[in-house]
Amino acid sequence: MATSEKQRKANQENALKSTGPRTVAGKTASSLNAQRHGLFSSHVVLEDESPETFQGLVDDLHRSLQPVGALELALAEKVALTLWRGRRLARAETAVTDLERLPCKVAESVSRAMGLPYGNDLKETDLTTYDKGQAAWCRKVMKEYDALSELTLEELARQAPAIHRQLVEDAQEDEETPEAFVAAYDDGLTEYLHGLLRWCREELRKAEQRPRILALANQIRSKRAVLPERYLELLARYQTTLDNQLYKALKALREAQKWRLKTVEVEAISIVESGQEAALHAV
Repeated sequence: MATSEKQRKANQENALKSTGPRTVAGKTASSLNAQRHGLFSSHVVLEDESPETFQGLVDDLHRSLQPVGALELALAEKVALTLWRGRRLARAETAVTDLERLPCKVAESVSRAMGLPYGNDLKETDLTTYDKGQAAWCRKVMKEYDALSELTLEELARQAPAIHRQLVEDAQEDEETPEAFVAAYDDGLTEYLHGLLRWCREELRKAEQRPRILALANQIRSKRAVLPERYLELLARYQTTLDNQLYKALKALREAQKWRLKTVEVEAISIVESGQEAALHAV
């Protein structure tokens, strides 16, 4: 909507009434209102970091430190940069700790602690609580096998339902009948059953070892909750560097602010004295 002639004149009159800041300090601050911060923002935010979060940190520091002028703004943002790097250092420490506690690495350490031979290393799945239902099923299979009077499919169907059901499922997976499935083995049904028993014994051995494995895994995780010494020394040195940078930036900012306020005070006194001299001459 176009501005009416009446409204335009009113705006002009209001603008003429505005005298702007009247004190020296006010004029100094007003002259810097157009300056934008962001001296470091385009250089310190990594791809996986949030520019908005960094800008929020800068804004918070501007409100609390109240910098005025290019020098003070630069020093305030240097404080922000140091604090931002401190946050990144904390994230780096967490990342290194998480990396050291990855299930695959914990599994490797547990394998070494147990002296497992090459090729028998534990997997990540070995670090979970063993399925008691599966262990119970293995015991049932072994019990059914021991009770068999003869090794035939008919006997399995009558006396060993768990074994027979497993055989049927294995045959269906290969799209075969139970008879054709066991016929593919060199020793027929006997070889299939012996293979199933070996698998069950191995699973029961895993179930028996699992409490020890979990205990060792917990010990390793607890130990790795603290960073290795090589990382601690590096992070400690960097933290000391950041602390020194923060202290120096804050000190420089406060000195710059004191110098500015002192300069403003001197200018104000000079203006007052000039006004008094003009008044005397007028008299």
